[in-house]
Amino acid sequence: MCWHVDYVKAEPKGAGRSGVIEQGSPIDAGESLLIFANFEKKDELSKQNTVDAVTFEIQKIAAQLKVGTIVLNPFAHLFGDNASPQESAIMLSMLEKSLLDRNFTVKKMSFGIFYELELKAKGHPLSRISRSF
Repeated sequence: MCWHVDYVKAEPKGAGRSGVIEQGSPIDAGESLLIFANFEKKDELSKQNTVDAVTFEIQKIAAQLKVGTIVLNPFAHLFGDNASPQESAIMLSMLEKSLLDRNFTVKKMSFGIFYELELKAKGHPLSRISRSF
C-alpha cells in the first residue's frame, strides 16, 4: 500500500512479536511516498523478481507524482500467507537497495519495531494506492 504524504514522522516505541527485530531509529521525512510493504510466502520463491516488480511500480508512481523520497514501513497484514520474518526482512532490504540504486532518498523503518506515526496524507486520486504482485 502506498500513501502520498506531505510529511511523515515515526518514533520507535517497542519491539513487536517478530523473530527478527532490528534496532529502531526515528524517521522524519517531508513529502514522500509512504510504502506499507508486505511480502507473502510465494514471494520467497522469486525474491529478485518481486523486488524488481515493486521497484518498477514505485518508480512509476513516484514519477507521476514527482516525488523523490520513499519511506518503507514493514507491514504484516492480518490476512494472506505472509513470508517468514527473516525472508521479509531480506526482501525489504533488497527493495531499499534497489530504490537507492535508482537515486531515491530512502528511509526505512526498522523491521520488528512498532512505531508511533505522525503524518499528513494528501487527498488527491493517487494519494492512496494498493498493489499486489
